[in-house]
Amino acid sequence: MTRADMDALTEAFVASARRAAAAGFDWLELHCAHGYLLSSFICPLTNLRTDDYGGSLEARCRYPLEVFAAMRAEWPAHLPMSVRISAHDWAPGGTDSGRRRAMAWLFKQAGCDLIDVSSGQTTRQARPVYGRMYQTPFADRIRNEVGIRTIAVGAISEADHANSIIAAGRADLCAIARPHLADPAWTLHEAAWAAAAQAEWPRHYLSGRDQLYRESQR
Repeated sequence: MTRADMDALTEAFVASARRAAAAGFDWLELHCAHGYLLSSFICPLTNLRTDDYGGSLEARCRYPLEVFAAMRAEWPAHLPMSVRISAHDWAPGGTDSGRRRAMAWLFKQAGCDLIDVSSGQTTRQARPVYGRMYQTPFADRIRNEVGIRTIAVGAISEADHANSIIAAGRADLCAIARPHLADPAWTLHEAAWAAAAQAEWPRHYLSGRDQLYRESQR
C-alpha cells in the first residue's frame, strides 16, 4: 500500500465510524486479527515492508494505531471502542506472549477500552492447538498483566464456560459466535436452563419460552 492508499483507507474507516454513530450503535470494534488487512500489518509473518511500517512491533502496529486513533477521535467519547487481535499466530516466528502484551499495551495507550482476544488465522503455516476455551488463557494474561479489560472468545460453548471465565477474573466479557450458528436462540436456551427469568424473549416466542422453562425445572 502506498501512503495515498493508506490515507484513503483510513478515511473509509472513519466514515464507517460516523455511520455507526449515526445509526445508534453503542459499541465499535476495530478488527485487527485473523489475517485481515490491519492484521497483516501487525503479524511479523506477513508484514514484509521495509519502510516505517515494517520491522519492529511498534512499526508494524503504526498504521493500525493510526486508523484506531482516527476512528476513536470520530467515535463518541462516552462510548466504548474495542480492538480484536490475534494474540498467537500458532506458527514459528509469529506473535507470542511478549509480542501480544506489547501489542495490547500500545492499543491501551491509544485509548482502547477492551481487547477482544482471538488467535490464529494469519498464516497457512499455523498449527493451532484446539480445545475447550483454548483462547481464554490469552485474554487472561492480557487482562491481568497489561491491565485492560478483555473479551474471551473461542470454543466457549456453554453458559457455564462463560460464567466460570468471568467469575475467575480471566476476562470481562465472553463473545459467543459459532454456537449461535448452530442454534440462533442459544442465549435464550442457556438462560432457560440457568433459570434466568429476566431474559427477554420476543413476544411471539413466549409460549415456547414457557415450555422450555417448565422442562428445565423438572
